[in-house]
Amino acid sequence: MARMTLVFMLFVSIFLFIAVAYPTDIPETITLDSISQVYGPVEFTHAQHADIAGNCASCHHHSPKGSTPACGECHDSITVYHYDAAKKGPDLGLKGAYHGQCMDCHKEMESGPMGCTDCHEKKVTK
Repeated sequence: MARMTLVFMLFVSIFLFIAVAYPTDIPETITLDSISQVYGPVEFTHAQHADIAGNCASCHHHSPKGSTPACGECHDSITVYHYDAAKKGPDLGLKGAYHGQCMDCHKEMESGPMGCTDCHEKKVTK
């Protein structure tokens, strides 16, 4: 009887770990458009990237365990910004956070878009 209880508790523990560690409400795509003055919005394939990262904290960093705040909850929208990986810090703006997360990972993985128009459509100026 004690063995069955132990096995049951093990299965319940595994189920709870999976339920907490791998949320099921991950959106398929997210439109990143809060800082699209020069370039069009980016259609970010969130679910695909979550599968690749394997861990929400890879991108949703510096937040409490189990919390996945949107980038804009911590990073302010800055209109003019040129990404410089050497200047990362807690006051990094939203554009810098997006570019830092995306481009740094793409460089590390040696895969993924790196140029402006690989992700963004250039807006037509009148």
